[in-house]
Amino acid sequence: MYLNLLHSVFNTIFVMIFQKVLISPRIFQFAIIVTSVANMICLTMIIHNYWGQYREIKSKITLSLILLFLVFMVQNFIFTVYFLLYLPKNCIDIIGPLLFLGCEFIVLTLFLRGVRNQIS
Repeated sequence: MYLNLLHSVFNTIFVMIFQKVLISPRIFQFAIIVTSVANMICLTMIIHNYWGQYREIKSKITLSLILLFLVFMVQNFIFTVYFLLYLPKNCIDIIGPLLFLGCEFIVLTLFLRGVRNQIS
């Protein structure tokens, strides 16, 4: 009986901590902002590399890629401002943008690695 009571108390404390701290929308909001800023850093590096290529060889494809990455930069800036000003009520509303930004970060880092290998 004593072990059941102790287990119940620890279980209740763990659930309270898990609900208030680990599943807090603020943590996900922070993760979205950090991921969005990391995406903007990657985009800045990619744009810088492609701008150098564009100055050497005037190519419409390179210019189109620069414009595409600038659109992604604006999108990440809007995400950052939006989630700085707005805290969703629950975590379900944050999971979608966080997954989107995480996948975008993976693609941008792979793209940046390809651009770095191409220049070297």
